[in-house]
Order: sequence, then structure tokens, then C-alpha cells
Amino acid sequence: MKVVFLGSPEEVMEPLKAIISSTHDLVAVVSQPARPAGRKRKLLDPPIAEFAKQSGIKTLQPVKASDPEFLAELRELDCDVAITAAYGQILTDEFLAIPKRATINIHPSMLPAYRGATPVPAALLGGLTETGVSVLFTEKKLDAGNIIVQRTFQIPPEMKADVLTKALFQVGADLVLEAMTKLEDQSYLGEPQADNLATFCKKIKKNDGLCDWSLSAVEIERRFRAYFPWPGCFSFFSGQLIHLLDINASTEETDLAPGVFCFDKSADRQLRIGTGDGEIRVLVLKKAGGKPIDASSFWNGTKNLDGPYEFSNE
Repeated sequence: MKVVFLGSPEEVMEPLKAIISSTHDLVAVVSQPARPAGRKRKLLDPPIAEFAKQSGIKTLQPVKASDPEFLAELRELDCDVAITAAYGQILTDEFLAIPKRATINIHPSMLPAYRGATPVPAALLGGLTETGVSVLFTEKKLDAGNIIVQRTFQIPPEMKADVLTKALFQVGADLVLEAMTKLEDQSYLGEPQADNLATFCKKIKKNDGLCDWSLSAVEIERRFRAYFPWPGCFSFFSGQLIHLLDINASTEETDLAPGVFCFDKSADRQLRIGTGDGEIRVLVLKKAGGKPIDASSFWNGTKNLDGPYEFSNE
């Protein structure tokens, strides 16, 4: 079948490569436009667009997927299937009517759980030990189309959102080929979702990464994993923004009040931070505009300041 692949971030590279290596005919890649990045604000393509161009694949980057000019180009491609994977734009009814067989989506959750744009952070915030991948028919209602194939995935205890996202889309690379095989049967319609069991993801905001030290250590660690690498996990000390880059939770009782920290001179050489229940232990952190440093280096630059040694919300 003739395929158009829609995606943007590095994490969805494996499904794209799976289609390229298959017997199907990849006729185009659609990705987000180039955007300014870095201090020099140089225009950079999304990783999927950059790879497609380097590979000599026709690449389309509409500002909006509803642009008439883009839709006209899509019609000319005469594709059978459009595959979306973290593309980043809403598709209109006019778009969905163009692929002759179907538009399908690779979604990193076990639908109907965690419909929406942030299913991986949502799974980590929820403390799940298992999630999965769904390939489904795309319809106008958010992530509500019939399921084509699904597979579960066990979440390792310390896995963060960026690594988990990549791992799930690696699973999706196998699943999308299974889905394509099922679509060769023109009568195949998939399995309906149980809408009454649906849950939804919330949009992540930058300030979600601000540590609330009144929460338990377990909850703070979940947020750290869910919001890595963006917006990250951060707090303030003496008015300066501090990013926490490597942490773990301890459920042992502590005599430290929430946000108050001290340095552990034992072999682990960590900062110990009090929480509402237990402690957060920090190995690596970074001051705003600085480079990552270990806890010992941070403490050496802090211990001569007047106390209390306490992280705050501002």
C-alpha cells in the first residue's frame, strides 16, 4: 500500500524506519515546519523531517495540516494509508477523507486509558508499572477510534519519560506493520473502545516542574520521571533557580522539614531534602545557566552561606 507518514520528534524514528524497510511504498513524510532553536535562533527541522530529506523522501511541512495547498498535494500522492505518530497537529475531516483505506495513529498507551497528547507522563504520574501501545483508526473524536492492535509494556522502576517514550514507539514499529497487514483486508474495522473506561491526559505546563516539597518523596520522584526532560524538576535556593537532574526517593522517616536540605557525607555523597513523607536524595543538579554538578560541589558552594538551607517556590 502507498503510505504517508506524519511525525515530528526523534522518538518516532523507529516506526518510520519500519515502514521504509517494509514492502509498503512510502510516498511522503509530513512533519512540522522548521523552527528557531538555540541562542542564534537558527531554523532547524524536526528530526523526522531532517531524516526524510537526507534519505531523499518527499517531505511536506505545512504550517497547518488544514492548508488547502497541502491537502491538494496530499490528494496528488493518492495514498492508501496515512500513519500518524506524535505529529503535533489536529487533522480535519477533509484530511481524513483523503487516504483511500484509512488514517491510523500510533498512541503510547493502552487505550482507552490516557487519551490525549501526554500519555507517557500521565502513566508515570499515575505510578503505573505497566503501560502499552495502541494502533487505532483515527477519527475526529480524540483517540477514540477502533483499536487495530495493542501490546503491553512493563515500565522499569527508574525509567523517565524520554526513555519510556522512545521504548514505546519501538514497540509501535512492530505493531504498525501488524496493523498494515490487517488493513489489507478491506472489510476490517478494528475493535471498538469502551468509552465509559476512557481517561484523559492534561496538558503539561512549565510550572508543573516546580517541586512541591509538601508532597511525599514518592510523588515527587514520579513527577521528576514524568517531566523529564521538559519541564524538568526544579526549585529555588536563595532566589536562584536550581534544576534537579538525578534524584531518588527514600521512604525512611526524616527529621528534615519539607524543602530543608543537608549534605550526606557518606559514600553516596547526596543532598538529603525533606518532604511531606520521606526524603528526596539528589546526586546531580544544575544552577540556571550553569553546567550539571554533583551534590558535593553544590554543597561546597552553599555551606558558607547563611542558613536555613532550604529550597523554596521562589
